[in-house]
Amino acid sequence: MMSEAIRDEVREGCERIVGLARRGREAEALEESRALSERFPARVEPRLQLAVLLLQARDRQGAERALRECLALAPGLPPALTLLGDLLFDRREMAGALECFEALARVRPEDGRLWNNIAATCLALGRLSEAEAAARRARTLEPRSALAWLNLGRAHAAQGHRAEALGALGESLRLAPAGAEAHDLVGRLHAQAGAWSRAAAAFRAAQAAGAGGATSGRLADALMQLGDVEAALAAYRDAEARDPAQAAQHASRALFAGHALEGVSPETHFEAHRGWATRYAIATPRPSHPNSRDPDRPLRIGYVSPRFHRASLAFALLPVLERHDPSAVSFHAYAGQDIEDDVTARIRTRAAGWRDTRGLDDEALAQAIREDGIDIVVDLAGHTPGGRLGALARKPAPVALTWLDYFDTTGCAAIDAIVTDALHSPPGDAQRFTERRLRLAPLRLCYEAPAQAPPVAPLPSASGGEFTFGAFHRFAKLGPGVLRAWSALLAQAPRARLVIKNDALGDEEERAFHRERLAAAGLPMDRVELRAASPHLDLLAEYAGIDVALDAFPYGGGITTLEALWMGRPVLAVEGATLVARQSGAFLRVLGLEELVARDVRGMVALGAALAADPARAQALAAGLRERMARSALCDAAAFTRGLENAYREAWRAWCAGSPIGEAG
Repeated sequence: MMSEAIRDEVREGCERIVGLARRGREAEALEESRALSERFPARVEPRLQLAVLLLQARDRQGAERALRECLALAPGLPPALTLLGDLLFDRREMAGALECFEALARVRPEDGRLWNNIAATCLALGRLSEAEAAARRARTLEPRSALAWLNLGRAHAAQGHRAEALGALGESLRLAPAGAEAHDLVGRLHAQAGAWSRAAAAFRAAQAAGAGGATSGRLADALMQLGDVEAALAAYRDAEARDPAQAAQHASRALFAGHALEGVSPETHFEAHRGWATRYAIATPRPSHPNSRDPDRPLRIGYVSPRFHRASLAFALLPVLERHDPSAVSFHAYAGQDIEDDVTARIRTRAAGWRDTRGLDDEALAQAIREDGIDIVVDLAGHTPGGRLGALARKPAPVALTWLDYFDTTGCAAIDAIVTDALHSPPGDAQRFTERRLRLAPLRLCYEAPAQAPPVAPLPSASGGEFTFGAFHRFAKLGPGVLRAWSALLAQAPRARLVIKNDALGDEEERAFHRERLAAAGLPMDRVELRAASPHLDLLAEYAGIDVALDAFPYGGGITTLEALWMGRPVLAVEGATLVARQSGAFLRVLGLEELVARDVRGMVALGAALAADPARAQALAAGLRERMARSALCDAAAFTRGLENAYREAWRAWCAGSPIGEAG
């Protein structure tokens, strides 16, 4: 009789507490729930009710404690396991969440929602085959569950099974057409395959379904690949406004992309960069640095980059890092990358220090640079994806420079100088920098060609083939003005062809999209060939079918131009007013090929048409081009590295003397 009375008292107390909570008297409900739990420590019901009330009050720590007490009293209690699993999942404690869900599955093996939870948790833990198995179980139990199909698509995508992932996601969207996450993942899968038009359509569908600012950033990237720069900039601005965690990165990508817009003045670019710094480069008091002010001692250089791997940057950076004089400088690498390859290994073996910066926020990265005693920190990314200007804005070393992978000001007052040269940044030019200019001579970079590059082939026109222009640029660089210029060139060279090659042309559907777009721009598509991306050495071999390469403008080629020249192909360039618009012209001048640098678009069109009409002239320009390049300053990595080290020493001595670093204007 006594046990029955106790059960009634507990039940009545719980019912009273529920009533209080329903009437909005949550504080009283919590107080009574605690009291009831203390009075009946062996009973699980009051503790479970207390956990629910604590969750509603957002006291997650208290709720977790109450739930664990429930499970100590009643191991395997499904409501407690469910609540604790959800709580741990929300807190990203995935191992603990999975323990709860798997314990529940032993009790409720036919619960499709539970198997979806297991799939999502396994995905977060990187247990991909288990995630796929759980998603399949959920789909079997609930074949009309859009979430089950979504989780199956996520599991396939994480394992690189693109076709299977798209199939599962298609079924998820058939069941729930407004699935923002499914649309977004479809877009990412298309982007990975270079199907940029389909990626953009999927990201737009995700936006319409309520996706967040991160999707806007991905849409912007896709639009850049499609060459729709203005729409991309609008999407980057939307991403910046709606994705606060990555707002600075979205805004940086907009600055980077803006260089592909035609008709933008250097002053406009400058003010945009200064605006970014005002928003995101936190102004802090400049710290004092304990570094010894000995102007002649060996220097500790810190290179900060997200691309210490096989990317285009490697052809200019690796030859320098491998030729640094260890008696003059030692270097530390601050790497923010997911990729590690043979280039990474070569850099790591030569670095005095290596730090993975992916888990470091800006303050932590700045502190790491300080702790390493770096004398000169060198930003290698600027506003390119993955840049860490927020850390450099904290002035973590006595001297801060920006170099190589970006081509404009950072906007950050804490960075002392940009490493450039008189060809890219002539004295008195219109481009403005917040940094002073640390000029090298003759060029701001050097180039080391791939060791396995194919031999130079004769120009197609030399054996009577059609005269062929080639452009291996991303569509982001091929704006309306570029396409109009090429249309005019082909009109003046009616027997010439044009080959466009990039990673946006991976299948027939994408090529059809771009054929229509290029035809609308006036290009004669019966004389234009679209080619998909290919492995790097295969790409170089395709220059055998090209007579003359066409540079883009106002965002000119860098490594793309150098590769064309190494493969023995003259490059036609248009001189612009900014560093990036002068890149190809600078390379050509160093090689003594000034005649290929046109003052304006009209001059480029006339020069291209003249070469097509006189193939022998193009052949003369191409003759011995690789050998000329190999002998030039462009490929003299040893001399370049000594010059760079001398510039570092000049900057260091200026700091030691309390003098400005580099030149103004």
